[in-house]
Amino acid sequence: MRTLAHGWRRVLDTYAVRRPHILLVACPGATAVRIAVEGAVPRVGGRFALTPADADILLVAGEPSDEMCWVVEALWEQMPGPRVRGRAVRPDGAVGVLQQLVAELCGPGQLRDAARRDDEWSERHKRAERSDEHHGHGGEHGHGEGDEDSGMEMPGGLAMAGTAPDRDGLKLDVLHVPLGPVLPEWPAGLVVHAVLQGDVVQEAHGRVVASPDADGPVFWSAAGDHAARRQRVAASYLDSLGRLLAVAGWEAAARRARAFRDRAMAELPDPALHEDFLRWRRRVEKSALLHWSTDRVGVLSAEHAARLGVGGPAARARAPGDATARWRQWLTETDALLSGGSLPEDGPRGRPGPAGGPSQALLTAALELMPGLDLAEARLLAASFDPDPDEWVRAAWQPSGRGEAAGR
Repeated sequence: MRTLAHGWRRVLDTYAVRRPHILLVACPGATAVRIAVEGAVPRVGGRFALTPADADILLVAGEPSDEMCWVVEALWEQMPGPRVRGRAVRPDGAVGVLQQLVAELCGPGQLRDAARRDDEWSERHKRAERSDEHHGHGGEHGHGEGDEDSGMEMPGGLAMAGTAPDRDGLKLDVLHVPLGPVLPEWPAGLVVHAVLQGDVVQEAHGRVVASPDADGPVFWSAAGDHAARRQRVAASYLDSLGRLLAVAGWEAAARRARAFRDRAMAELPDPALHEDFLRWRRRVEKSALLHWSTDRVGVLSAEHAARLGVGGPAARARAPGDATARWRQWLTETDALLSGGSLPEDGPRGRPGPAGGPSQALLTAALELMPGLDLAEARLLAASFDPDPDEWVRAAWQPSGRGEAAGR
């Protein structure tokens, strides 16, 4: 039996090395590194993991703050073995870091890691048993009458659901759920604190995890001559489109958007890029399922956008100003830029302004429009604004969007 177990372990380890699943933790201010990692993962035969339980490799892109380091440790503890972790701090080093981590997946350190984790689990189990002996096993020591909302926690640290009146006058469970700072296809460093009844957002407010990488230009706005800046802005719109399409569940279209993004940022001009983009654009615009997913999600009127200071494509999107209008505007402006059109006067996301830049207004708008949406729609809403994490690290700021649930 022991020989058979070792044989199966070798088979599983070999599979993990050939098809490693990478959990990416992108830090604010590390857009260039994040893009390099996205290009490096297919080169090592890997794919991105959606959860820690599905991950073999934990890769940090950029310089994490103290709080982000705590998040990384929490994710690391949730990953099964074999597992390895590392950090890429420069775009040109992403491939080398990943290749080294893949090679370590079946190294001797895996046995030591597994033994250490077994010891930690045993210690936790002993502490839990001692705690049970101290408090007794009757279950009568926890709460008295009227203590339903006294701070109990579920496994994993989630708060127990309380109750609150629904808009229809009913009493429904209320759950406080943090989204971020690490989620697939999520702005780096963003934490949205959502109050849910069922899967519907009742309130939403957010904050941005601090970053030590606060110097240097914003990646999407930093380029050389006029032609290079035009290609960089087009690439930023394609990056946003890739994120939204991935959140909508259209992975093939998302991969194509990112491939166009990388071609737009290449050192040498790509004469076939615009024609290839046009064919892809027509397919995206004809997708009935994509329209069904994003129509009427996050309607932002021109007056509301002006009041919040929203700029860029989100402000130029046609009525009714929903998520569909915003991704269609990205397509329209990308088309113009790839065909040699003029640069927008206010930058990829709006005119530079106070702390937080134009992305502060974009995120505030998203938070104000989030109540009344279910979680899937809230993710699409955030992706349709796609605030830039690189702008957040220039100054600490707190978005003001929050409120009661509104009609959809």
